[in-house]
Amino acid sequence: MIHGGGHIMLSRSDIRPAQTQLLLDQGFIPVSIDYRLCPEVNLIDGPMQDVCSALQWAREVLPSLSFKNQAIKADGKRVVAIGWSSGGQLAMSLAWTAVQRGIDPPSAILAFYCATDYNAEFWKQSNVPVGTGEITGSDYNIWEAFGDLPLTQYSVPAERKPVGGWLSLSDPRSRIALHMNWAGQSLPILLGKMKKAWEEGANTDPKPIFPQPSFDEVLPISPRAQIECGAYRTPTYLVHGTADDLIPWHQTQETYQALVDKGIPAEVRIVKDAVHLFDLRGESDVGKWQIVKEAYSFLFARV
Repeated sequence: MIHGGGHIMLSRSDIRPAQTQLLLDQGFIPVSIDYRLCPEVNLIDGPMQDVCSALQWAREVLPSLSFKNQAIKADGKRVVAIGWSSGGQLAMSLAWTAVQRGIDPPSAILAFYCATDYNAEFWKQSNVPVGTGEITGSDYNIWEAFGDLPLTQYSVPAERKPVGGWLSLSDPRSRIALHMNWAGQSLPILLGKMKKAWEEGANTDPKPIFPQPSFDEVLPISPRAQIECGAYRTPTYLVHGTADDLIPWHQTQETYQALVDKGIPAEVRIVKDAVHLFDLRGESDVGKWQIVKEAYSFLFARV
């Protein structure tokens, strides 16, 4: 289970309790992981490497561990990956990074409202999520929250009243994530250009605009590109809402079609008027919960 947070925030605590229980009810052992967060480390060397190491641990180490309930036995041959938002991209990345490291990829992947096509022009353009526009033109400094060493977890203090439970305009680290959206800087920052500028002492511009990476630089992190080049073969279920203000839902639809075109078992559920993080309410939202359960059925049928 891989948490979201734009690759730069949150922790393994930020998953879905109702979905965890759904896994338990079906005989799965839920494992929620932390990983090194960007931008103090780039996406490839940090989060993507760490989630792949977690998969290797689940396959090779977890089955050897003893549980208090001795009836519980972990089967390292039957592992699925679930991710939300940026965690969905990380879950999907296991389809090719695991193979590169000689590890069996997950038996199936479930990805909620995640980025699937990092070569889309959307990532180079300004995007102002709902409720965040009031300081896009004001003074702020994205270097305030940058450190020499990567974090493995970060949550906005409750007193800063985070929007959606994770972002606050008054929180310095949140402003890195917001700058990535406001200035079309997600790819340069995730791929290490902010870190490089910090190391070179080029951190005088409080709102820097880094050059966009090339197609070849983006290829290692983009699920759709990996599908189209034949490196992605894992059965995948994609879920996205049409009212998502962080990631365009049509990317998910197009990536699903790319999976189908390559003959990879896949399903997609585009949820009308659903926002980003639409599944947070769990069973209390009956209609959305039914959609979640249908998505998990795809996983259960493949292990």
